Amino acid sequence: MQKERAEYIDIIRELDGDIEGRKAALDFIEQSDVWVHGEPAPFPYVPYLFNTKDRAFIAEQCEMIHRILCKVIRKYLDDPSYREVFHFPEEVKRLILLPCGYDQLLPMGRFDLFLDEEKLSYKFCEFNTDGSGAMSRDNMIARALMQGETFKRFSEHHHVELFELFDSWVEAFMRIYKSDTNAHENPTVAITDFRESGVFSDFNRFIEAFKRAGIACRFVDVREFVFDGEHLIDPSDNTIIDAIYRRSVTSEILQHPHECDALIDAVEAQAVCLIGHFRTTVAHSKEVNIALFDDRTRAFLTPEERAFVDEHVPRTYRLNSGSPSFELEDIKANRCAWIIKPADDYGAHGVYPGVDFEQKQWECIVDEHLDAGFIVQEFYQPAYVDIVNTKVDESDPCRVEKWQSMPGIYMYDGKPAGLYCRLGNEGVIAIDHGGLCANSFKVD
Repeated sequence: MQKERAEYIDIIRELDGDIEGRKAALDFIEQSDVWVHGEPAPFPYVPYLFNTKDRAFIAEQCEMIHRILCKVIRKYLDDPSYREVFHFPEEVKRLILLPCGYDQLLPMGRFDLFLDEEKLSYKFCEFNTDGSGAMSRDNMIARALMQGETFKRFSEHHHVELFELFDSWVEAFMRIYKSDTNAHENPTVAITDFRESGVFSDFNRFIEAFKRAGIACRFVDVREFVFDGEHLIDPSDNTIIDAIYRRSVTSEILQHPHECDALIDAVEAQAVCLIGHFRTTVAHSKEVNIALFDDRTRAFLTPEERAFVDEHVPRTYRLNSGSPSFELEDIKANRCAWIIKPADDYGAHGVYPGVDFEQKQWECIVDEHLDAGFIVQEFYQPAYVDIVNTKVDESDPCRVEKWQSMPGIYMYDGKPAGLYCRLGNEGVIAIDHGGLCANSFKVD
C-alpha cells in the first residue's frame, strides 16, 4: 500500500499535478450517478492500491471476524439464555428469530476499520451488514481516475484491476439462494429498501448484474409488497417475488411500524428467501461490540479468537447511569478517549466523537445521551495517509495532504470481494463530515 501510494504521488509530481487528468476526473463524476446530498461524490486523485500481500492480510483478518460474528449469531439463535447479553427490544428479537432456510448467517457485510498501512495494525470501526452500500462510488471513481495520465503511467509498471462488486454479489447471492430449502429453479429477485433513502446508483447496477446472469430482478420499496398468505407479491404488476436482497436496515424498518408487515409475514411463513435475514442484526448492532467482551461470549470463542477481539475491537459499553463497567466522570473528563454512538443505526447518524467538541459541550452530550439507547466506545485515532486532492490548489498543484484513513472491506458469502474507502479530518470519517470517498485497485 505505502510503496504504491508513494509511487503514484511521485507520478503526479512528474506531471506537474496532472491538472488535465484531475479536471477530467471531476467532470466524469459530475456527469455520473454517484452524487451525494445533491453534489458529485468528493474524492482524492490518489486511489488505494492493494498489492497481493495487502489483500492476503485483509482477507485473513476479515475472514476471522466473519467467523467470530457468525458464532455469535449462531449462539443467539440457539441459546435463549445467551440472548440476555443483547438488550434488544422484543420486536427486534422476533425478527431475528424468524425462520430461515439457508445456513449462511452473514451473507453480506462491510467491515470498516482504522488501518495503519505502515504497521498493518488496526481497530474495527463497525460491522455493517445488509445495508452496506456505495459499491457504485468505488466503481465510478475508479473509472474517473483511469482516464488520467497518472493512472496510465502507473499501469505501465503494474498490473492494475478494479475490484468487481456487482456480478460477484450476484454469484454469492445465488449460491446462498440455491441452498435455501424452498429455492426455485428460476427465481424472481427484488432489491428492497425505502425509496427515499435507497442508493439507486447501486440498485440499478445490481439489477443489471442479475439480468446478465439470466435472473429477473427489480426494485420494490419495502412498504409496497403484498402478502396473500402464500406468495410475496409486487403489486405493480402482481409478480411473485421468490428472493429478496435486503438493503433496508432493521432499525429503519422499525421506524415504520406495520408498514413493512407484508415482507415480515412472508418471511415468517417461509414464502420468500430473505438475503440477508433479520438475524444479521445481531452483528450490525453496536450491541455486538459489547457482547464480544462478555464472558458468556468468550466462553465459546477459541483462545486465538479471544486474543483477536482484544486486539482489534474497541472496548464498548452501554451509556447507562450506574454502569459498573466505567466511571461516568472518567468519560466526561477524558473526552478525546471516547466516542458516543447509537446502539443501532447507520450512516454516522447521532455519532459524537469527543475530539470534535469543547469540554463543556462534551459533558452536556454525555448527559443528554445517558440512558437513551447509546453506547460509549474507546476512540481509536485513525492513521493518516498521503493524498493529492482532485480539486486543484492553483498555488500548489502538487500539494500533498494528510487525511485520516478508513478502508471498509465488503464480504460476500464470507469472502472479501472489494473495498469502499473513506478519508476524513474530523472525529467521524464520512462525507457528511467533510470527508472524501476513495476507490481501490488491485495491484500486482
